[in-house]
Amino acid sequence: KMAEELTGVRAFVNALRVQNHEYNNKLHTIAGLIQLGNHEKALQFVFQTTEEQEELIQFLSKNIRDESIAGLLLSKIRRGTELGISVEIDRNSQFNRFPDRLDHHDFVLILGNLIENAFDSFKHYQGPFPHIFISIEQDAEILTLLVEDNGSGIKAADYPRIFEQGFSTKGGHERGIGLYLVNQLVQQAKGTIMAESAEGAGTSFTVTFYMEEI
Repeated sequence: KMAEELTGVRAFVNALRVQNHEYNNKLHTIAGLIQLGNHEKALQFVFQTTEEQEELIQFLSKNIRDESIAGLLLSKIRRGTELGISVEIDRNSQFNRFPDRLDHHDFVLILGNLIENAFDSFKHYQGPFPHIFISIEQDAEILTLLVEDNGSGIKAADYPRIFEQGFSTKGGHERGIGLYLVNQLVQQAKGTIMAESAEGAGTSFTVTFYMEEI
């Protein structure tokens, strides 16, 4: 149960519920426009919604060559919509294969936890336009993940402890595990993880792996 929560696998199941909720809202908007006699605006809304959905699916299918990762990204975008948080995937992102020391379970756990951490940064957020930016860069030698948000940031006093097991600024007995596990997996794979944060301005995590053992 804990692994399911931490990796975000539950989000795959919830994605259908979120998508249903999202499309119900859009259908209500279209129905309202038609009832008001704004048929042209209703048609434009239909085309815009369809084009955005097709573009996202085509991008994920072409550039993210693993169904688990593509599914995770899609579910996080849907969840962001439900929470009122914009989740943007860098359209230059590319993923073709896993580094030697990682499999899809490890990768989903790392990426899923970093995105969940970004979502958590908006729980007490008072600023406008909450936004999460995700990038995956890969070539023959290096794989780099970037998860960046403009949320509440990390207090300077807490920064040295963010990867400690059990440490959390959010409270609750199930907290303080996600970033600890991420850091453990990164170290096991002989990668690096770097966090940059400014309180009240946001946080970015950059994870880098070598594609082959060195």
